[in-house]
Amino acid sequence: MRVWIKFAKESPMRFLSHLDLMRVWQRAVRRAELPVAYSAGFNRHPKISFASALAVGVTSAGEYLDIQFTKLLDEAAFVRLAETLPQGLKLLDWRQIPEGTPALMSLVCAAQWELPLQADECRHLQQAVSELLSASSLPVEREGKKGIKTVDIRPLIYSLAADEKESCLRMLLASGGEGVVRPVEVLKLLCLPDVAGRLRRTELYVASGQCFFEPMAVLLN
Repeated sequence: MRVWIKFAKESPMRFLSHLDLMRVWQRAVRRAELPVAYSAGFNRHPKISFASALAVGVTSAGEYLDIQFTKLLDEAAFVRLAETLPQGLKLLDWRQIPEGTPALMSLVCAAQWELPLQADECRHLQQAVSELLSASSLPVEREGKKGIKTVDIRPLIYSLAADEKESCLRMLLASGGEGVVRPVEVLKLLCLPDVAGRLRRTELYVASGQCFFEPMAVLLN
């Protein structure tokens, strides 16, 4: 049985690293006595993977696990799993998926981000957001193993808006094999370099045709 699990990572866990978060989930699965499947070979490990890594210090309401179990589980098993999670992690939903479905990590193509703002910050950003979206290109420099390279992130910013009514900046950015935009890159272009600690990832999306869907809602063959 293969399952996608949606969960939230809240403030008490915001500074947990990617590796430590994996260990927390592995312990939770063991404590709930769920029959997780293991890889073959000498260095066996549980078949658990995240859909997308989350930077340390960032909270999220839309994180996902891809887990393989050795037998079918019922609702009670996931209630038990939810009860074993520490404060700051909350199991929100789960769904069984067909065997042979590609890894969720390979399907994720976009991420929704939110940044809470003060009312005056939001009004100030309106013009900056408009100018950024009207730009034909937005080159940013990234440092990699082969040195510094320049990437145009404009085609990878799917939507960007300063919502004055709710006092937040919303960003729908590419996240996956076709390209990635780091939210801090957008904040830097908007002259907001020191507010990354307020970022929150609210959802991940997979593509179906020309549309984006939440993993819990997308139709799978």
